[in-house]
Amino acid sequence: MRPALFTVDLPGPGRLSTMARPRGGDWLEEEMAALRNYGVDIVVCALTAPELDELGLADEPRAAEAAGLRFVALPVPDRAVPDRTAILPTLQGLAERLHDGAHIVTHCRAGIGRSSLLAAALLILNGVEPGTAWARIERARGLAVPDTVEQREWTMQLPGQARC
Repeated sequence: MRPALFTVDLPGPGRLSTMARPRGGDWLEEEMAALRNYGVDIVVCALTAPELDELGLADEPRAAEAAGLRFVALPVPDRAVPDRTAILPTLQGLAERLHDGAHIVTHCRAGIGRSSLLAAALLILNGVEPGTAWARIERARGLAVPDTVEQREWTMQLPGQARC
């Protein structure tokens, strides 16, 4: 099985992809193994705890680790934005890993709003202009992202760094 990843065009050694949620329940182990086999290093999940339970993904952290993936939970309510102060240190660490060559995949429920928001943040923290970041994600995804104007505006307040 090959994961349905939407890989963003970016310079540098790292790779950044978005995706819809992995299949949960009995398929979760297989999904995580497929991501690892595809070269993914880090899975960033934007789902909330109730969504994880509803979708059969409550065991995703353990399944990811068992497959050799680093799992990062950054829960954001659907169609909302995270608290910038709380999330920025984690995003900066992930941006550094991306810059150093990691393949990072962000996911939410449908792979449009929250996963794109997190991907855009990683690009911006690596020096990509916000408009360019969103255009690259839309090109990879093949549709307009994110879900809300608020999500797009949230990224405009991130500190960029001249890297890419």
